[in-house]
Amino acid sequence: MRLSSAFVGVVVGVGLAFGSVAKADEYAEATVADGGSLTGKITFKGAVPAPKTFAFAKFPNPGFCDKFDSDGKGNRVVQQVNVGKDNALKDVVVYFEGVKSGKPFKFDGSDIKAEGCRFHVQGPSMLSGVVVKKKEIRIENMDADPNDPKAVTGVLHNPHSYEIAGATRTTIFNLPLPEKGQVIKKPVILRKKESQFLVECDQHNYMQTYFVPVENPYYAIVGEDGTFSIGDIPPGTYEVYAWHPVLGKQEANVTITAKGQTKADFAFAAK
Repeated sequence: MRLSSAFVGVVVGVGLAFGSVAKADEYAEATVADGGSLTGKITFKGAVPAPKTFAFAKFPNPGFCDKFDSDGKGNRVVQQVNVGKDNALKDVVVYFEGVKSGKPFKFDGSDIKAEGCRFHVQGPSMLSGVVVKKKEIRIENMDADPNDPKAVTGVLHNPHSYEIAGATRTTIFNLPLPEKGQVIKKPVILRKKESQFLVECDQHNYMQTYFVPVENPYYAIVGEDGTFSIGDIPPGTYEVYAWHPVLGKQEANVTITAKGQTKADFAFAAK
């Protein structure tokens, strides 16, 4: 297993030479009668990095936002490295890249809810999610503050999305979301290889969530216990990657056998 400096998920190169990239519209559904599975666990070793703190007073709506994830001393606490029981590392994405055909891929877009001055992604993680290029991302405002005349109908959030490639950030969209119940709907535009998608609130910069683009249904976000399982994989030998938005990416070479079960575990440490 070797550490890679590139960002973005647990990637498995299927059917293509390593390093090549397939377009999302090239994927076709096909019967996988003899598919195998990949299971594993993601763990963290060493001392867990301290959480980041943000003074609520430096941002709008401090009286409302400090009701959530507060240290009780006027600060928002953001833990980007979440470790559970038995050193299980959360917020890791696993996905296959370059699959030409396989099981059905029904992806109708990605969803974020701005709630409690936090971004909630669909799935088991609040920090990590998946997007599909050109598919829709939807961001809904769930916040209103009845105690603030300026925020009775909604706490103003301002989702600012970026394509991140290495140290480069490129704005994709930047739109206000002032009313509770209001929804922003935009296509995900990513132009660079091995980039990721970040959504950050310009009003409350501690609101952040990261996404990795996927091109097929062979992906998973690890659960609370750090485990993942991906099934119906066409037999073959693949490069498998494990990605965390803060800790980076690792990879391993695996062979999927017909109707067999392959295991791949990954262990991360603080940078």
